[in-house]
Amino acid sequence: MDMATLTEFNLTESLAVLARTPASLDVLLRGLPDIWVRGNEGADTWNAFDIMGHLIVGERTDWMPRARIILEHGEARPFDPYDRFAQSRESGKQSLDQLLEEFARLRNENLAALQALNLQPADLERRGRHPRLGVVTLSQLLATWGGSRSHPLASTFSCNGPPVPRRRRSVDRLSGSVALRRS
Repeated sequence: MDMATLTEFNLTESLAVLARTPASLDVLLRGLPDIWVRGNEGADTWNAFDIMGHLIVGERTDWMPRARIILEHGEARPFDPYDRFAQSRESGKQSLDQLLEEFARLRNENLAALQALNLQPADLERRGRHPRLGVVTLSQLLATWGGSRSHPLASTFSCNGPPVPRRRRSVDRLSGSVALRRS
């Protein structure tokens, strides 16, 4: 497989990743003690609960609304700005199980809406205007949804667990990965 094949956007492959994310997160997080899903390393850090709230906000206000803006207005109407911290206001009183269920419902609704658009190759090249990044195509938006929305799986793995004091973390330079050491 050449490098061009690895980087080309494929809607069918993106849909496969997007469809599996809710179940993957559910298996990973449901039933874990709060210390594992709500613990963090201090101010301005996120935990699994925060990430789930962030995913929900994205499903509600980002991906499909922006796709519709591209299809209906093109570059004439910029995307609405995305509030990266809305989850801190919106998710706090819910349980993790409620967030997992809401995310699965919203993702399923969005994927059904996306498939109902019956997008053609020419549609994927249509352009919109991101408030900070400038012109983006629909395929770039959808690739980011598929790519960045699987990223929270990695984020959840990396932040999943009780907080470890900063002075006790070290980098394992041999493997190139972060190793949490308790001393």
